[in-house]
Amino acid sequence: MSKRLTTYLSIFVVFFLMFLLTGWFYFFQQKQAISTVVNRDYDYIMKNDPIGQNKQAKTHYYTFVLSWSPAFCEIQRKRYGDNLPDSLKLQCGKTQQFGWIIHGLWPQNKLARRVADHPRFCQGDLPMIERKIIEQYLSESPSASLLQGEWEKHGSCAFDDAESYFKKQRELYRTLKLPSYALSKNKLFSWLKENNKQLEQVYLSTNRSEIFICYDLTWQPIDCPRSRTGY
Repeated sequence: MSKRLTTYLSIFVVFFLMFLLTGWFYFFQQKQAISTVVNRDYDYIMKNDPIGQNKQAKTHYYTFVLSWSPAFCEIQRKRYGDNLPDSLKLQCGKTQQFGWIIHGLWPQNKLARRVADHPRFCQGDLPMIERKIIEQYLSESPSASLLQGEWEKHGSCAFDDAESYFKKQRELYRTLKLPSYALSKNKLFSWLKENNKQLEQVYLSTNRSEIFICYDLTWQPIDCPRSRTGY
């Protein structure tokens, strides 16, 4: 074996080992972050919610809410620095790799004029969802507290159980092609319509770093209200 070939092989082995170590470190950090967010009390207490319950409101359509995680995490890092709360360590920690994530799926009332007019907490104050269920959906909603809260506040008004709610969110999420980089509002809407034929003719809404996509009761995309009053 020539000296040059031996050198090339040595370099290759070094880089390969570095790649394995990097992958191991990332995997370990992710597992640790997941453990941190689920091995804690992530229950949502209805009596502490500033808006409260409305189980009388009818559901006329749904709003699917997606959040741009880098913008959210930037705000959290400015607030907490390196001392992120455990609930944020998976989403905003050192191994943060999230782009557009699922904020929630909200049953909506077309007559609503404020948030409190929409269906909320329809099954009352619910117990914590099992961790083994939460863990399955952290790749799209990287926060146990978020998943628990969205289920209690919104999902319980349209679904019998949390897993059915999370599965529907995932189904809608996976029908969408989403950009992996930040875009201005107009460019974002253009990108979504160009890459998602089902959204070509519907009116989308946005709020800072979130997208709102609306669906009718048969899960077909529809125009979101021009005024976001009541979201």
